[in-house]
Amino acid sequence: MPTLKPSQPAVPQVVPAGQLRHLTIDEVKPSSNNPRHLFDPDQLFELKKNIGEHGVLVPITVYQAKGQAKYSILDGERRYRCVVELVKEGRVGKDGAPFKLPANIVEPPTKIAGLLYMFSIHNYREAWELMPTALSLKIVMEDLETTDNKALGKLTGLSDAQIERCKKLLKFPEKFQEMSLDPNPQTRIPSNFWIEALPVLDLALDTSEPLKKLGRDRSTEKLVEKYRDKKIKSVIHFRRIMESYEISEDDPPTRAKVLRRIEEFFLNPKLETRDAFDEFVVEKKRVQTALSACEGFLSQLQKFRLTYTSNDEERKNLRKALKEVSAYCNSLEQALEGSDDPEAEQN
Repeated sequence: MPTLKPSQPAVPQVVPAGQLRHLTIDEVKPSSNNPRHLFDPDQLFELKKNIGEHGVLVPITVYQAKGQAKYSILDGERRYRCVVELVKEGRVGKDGAPFKLPANIVEPPTKIAGLLYMFSIHNYREAWELMPTALSLKIVMEDLETTDNKALGKLTGLSDAQIERCKKLLKFPEKFQEMSLDPNPQTRIPSNFWIEALPVLDLALDTSEPLKKLGRDRSTEKLVEKYRDKKIKSVIHFRRIMESYEISEDDPPTRAKVLRRIEEFFLNPKLETRDAFDEFVVEKKRVQTALSACEGFLSQLQKFRLTYTSNDEERKNLRKALKEVSAYCNSLEQALEGSDDPEAEQN
């Protein structure tokens, strides 16, 4: 897609109609173009409680599309939802009348103008969930025919990192995207799941013939099943898989073992992420920690420049400690001299 030219007008603007009205819930409807699909239940509860006590203090923003009797919400769906619940419960305002929604009326915007308006106002509030943001960004990219991060960031207020994360989500088919739009937080697949899983999927399908035959969608479904079954306890555990692969770059036998383990991880529904890959990652970290300990110990000794002490007891204790350190280091150095695992030889 081409990028936006600097001289090209960005998008049509939302134009106020100069009206403020108080609308009943029957005069208002949510907009089908609202990119915000997910609402935090706890936050809705608190907002509903506040509105029940004080009413709607901040007007919503609505427009009336041509040929439509009801006003569509451009901003304020959470307030609308809370008032709907209050009315259904038979609650009334301080004046004893049913709750109404103060509403700023604007001219009907184009789809893209309305969408970018929503982006702009939510930049100053809490962020949307990432999947709805990605799907909204897709509309912007298609309508304005650009995938340029700088242009998209200027229009939407999203950072370069946010845009890149959204683009990763858009690589997944719609059926998987919908799993992150589940209104129930308990059954919703978090958007970060797809972002963390993407490099693992790419690697697995690039290196495993059985997984190539299985196909990308079915391989993805297997990861979802493992996540729901708690065999992937945290989405960041995908990083252990990639780390296992990356740290074995200079060790062909270990690299081959990692690739076999990745294939097994997909095909064995009972294999948990840490059980499968910790042996590769933990060993590397232990070696790195040991190296740091050696460097730190040597640095500290050199820093003190201790070559003599007149105290016989202190000299005796220090020599004893150094001999113990030396004996352990010599033993460890000899154990590391060979390339085979000594524990494997005992099995």
